[in-house]
Amino acid sequence: MNESQSRWAGIGHVISRLLVGTAAAAVALGLLGAVIAWASSRDISSTMAATYYIVGCVLFLVGTFPTGGFSLMRGTVTRRSPMGARQDPVYLAGILLIGVGVLVDVFRPF
Repeated sequence: MNESQSRWAGIGHVISRLLVGTAAAAVALGLLGAVIAWASSRDISSTMAATYYIVGCVLFLVGTFPTGGFSLMRGTVTRRSPMGARQDPVYLAGILLIGVGVLVDVFRPF
């Protein structure tokens, strides 16, 4: 089987885009959590960790929720039954953000 016809062709590009997007989201969410903590006089690291947890869980749930035949892009509903989780890598970004939240929570100063 030729490399361009392989099932895994282009996976490196997809993984790199996922990691870059997740890193950008982690930086943006960290800044958002820090601003919220500063504005509400809370502990910055615990608020940042909570921000990562909440957004990561939402992304995980959105990524694993079956579509049921509804397409946001087309705005139509098909008659097919849901086949399980969507094929979007959104849930992976959610798992990575939850992991960042765990790291921020574990290594925060006491």
